[in-house]
Amino acid sequence: MLSHLSYRYKIPLALSAVILLTELLVTAALVSVAVSDARNDLESSAQNLGRVLTLSVRDALMKDDLWRAFEVIRTPVTVREPTNPLKEIVLFDAKARVYASTSPRKEPIQTAAAKLPAQFGTVIEHLRGSGEQFFFDFPGLLANRDVTAGMPVNSDDGSRLGYVVMVYDADILYGRVRSTLLKLTVATVPVLLVLIPLGWVWGDRMAKPLLRLSTAMARIGKEPPEDVGAGITADSNDEIGQLGKQFKAMLFELAQKQALEREVVVSERLAAVGRVAAGIAHEINNPLGGMLNAIDTLNTHGEPDAQTRKTLGLLQRGLGQIRATVGALLFEARLDSPAMNLSDWQDLKLLVAPQIQAKQATFHWDVELDEAIALPAHLVRQLVLNLLLNAVKAVEVGGQVNCLVAAQTAALQITVSNTGQHISGVAMEHLFEPFGSVAVAEGRRSYSLGLWVSYQIITQLGGTISVDSAPGRTCFAVFLPITSA
Repeated sequence: MLSHLSYRYKIPLALSAVILLTELLVTAALVSVAVSDARNDLESSAQNLGRVLTLSVRDALMKDDLWRAFEVIRTPVTVREPTNPLKEIVLFDAKARVYASTSPRKEPIQTAAAKLPAQFGTVIEHLRGSGEQFFFDFPGLLANRDVTAGMPVNSDDGSRLGYVVMVYDADILYGRVRSTLLKLTVATVPVLLVLIPLGWVWGDRMAKPLLRLSTAMARIGKEPPEDVGAGITADSNDEIGQLGKQFKAMLFELAQKQALEREVVVSERLAAVGRVAAGIAHEINNPLGGMLNAIDTLNTHGEPDAQTRKTLGLLQRGLGQIRATVGALLFEARLDSPAMNLSDWQDLKLLVAPQIQAKQATFHWDVELDEAIALPAHLVRQLVLNLLLNAVKAVEVGGQVNCLVAAQTAALQITVSNTGQHISGVAMEHLFEPFGSVAVAEGRRSYSLGLWVSYQIITQLGGTISVDSAPGRTCFAVFLPITSA
C-alpha cells in the first residue's frame, strides 16, 4: 500500500508519525517519572508512619490495651488530608490475628489474616519469612488492588509482638498520575496541532522537486527536451539539487543528440537526392547537347524560312532553359577555378540590383574585404547569387535586403537577410530539398533548386549554414572555412 503512495504524502505522514511518536515517548517518560516519584514518596511516607506506629502500639500490645492501640492507629487515618491516599491501618498480633483496625466492620477483631483479603496475608508472610523490618507492595497502573505496607512490632528484647499493616487507596494515588497526564495532554495537544500542519507543509515542500522530476521524466520522448526541463530548478547543492542538475544535463545531451539525428537524416536525404539528380542530369545532358547542336547547325548552314526560324528560336530558348536547369544540378569544383576577388563581389551586386529595384526594396550591401579570398570563385558566386535571388523573391514591396560579407580568422562569413514573410518552424527540415515548398504566414512559398544547390556547395566547401526566421525577418548565415579551399 505505502509503496504505491506518492512521496507528497509519504514524507508528511512520516514526519507526522515521528512527531506523534516523540510526543508519546515523552509523555510515557514523564508519566513513568511521575509514577516513580509517587511510589518513592509514598514508600518513604509509609516507612516513617510505620516506625511511629510500631513504637506507639508496642506498650499497648504488651499491656493488652486494645482501646489505646485503636486510638493510636485511628489518629493518622482521622487527621489525614483528602489528598492523602492512606485508606486504613490494621494491627495484627503475633499469631497474625486482627488486634485492632480502623475499619472494624471489614476486619473484625481476632480474625485470622488468612480469612482477610490476600494483600494482608502477603505482607505478614513476607515479614515473617524474610526477617525484613519493612515491606512495601506497589501494584502497577493496571492492577486492581491497593498499595500495602507493613512493619513488625518487636519488644525491647526482640520478640515479635505483632504487625502493623497500612493500606493506601490506589485510586487516589493514580489520580495524581492521571492529573499529570491530563496536564501533559493539555500542553501537548496545541503543540501537535501546530507541528503536524508544519510537518505537512515542510514535507510537501521537500516532495515538490521530486514530483517535478517525476513528471518531467514521464514527458521525455513526448515533448522537446527544452520544454521538459523548463520547470526544473537546481539551485540547491543537496541530493535533490544534484539530481536536478544531472537531469538538466541529460536533457541537454538528449537535445543535442536529437538535433544531430535530424541533421544526419537531412544530410542523408539530401545526399540521396543529389546522387539521383546528378545521374538524371548527366543522362539529360547528352541528348540535350545533340539537339542544341542540330538546331545551331540548321540555323548556320540551312536556309529555313521565317516561320521555321521562329520555331527553331523557340526550341533553342526552351532547350537553353532546360540546359540551365540541368546545369544547376552539376556543380563540381574545377581545379583551375580562380580565387574569389573583389570584382566577383561587384559582379554579384550588379546582377541582383535590377531585381531588387523592381521590388522597390532597399539594398544594404556591406562587403568588408580588402583582398582576394582563397575559395573557388564560381562556387562562391553561385552560392551568394542563389541566396540573394531567394531573398529578392521573398522580400515584400518596399522592404529591405541585406548582404554582409566579412573575413574572420581563416574563415569567411556571409549573411543574407530580408524582411517579409517568415518560414514556419516545421518547414525548416525540408528547406534545402530540391523543388520544395514551405509554409509561410500567408499561403506557401516555393523554392526551386537555389537553396538545395547552395547547401550542396556549402557542404562541398566544408562549411555550415543556419537559418533564423521570425515574423518580419528571415536571415541565412553561412560560414566557410578558407583552409578547406
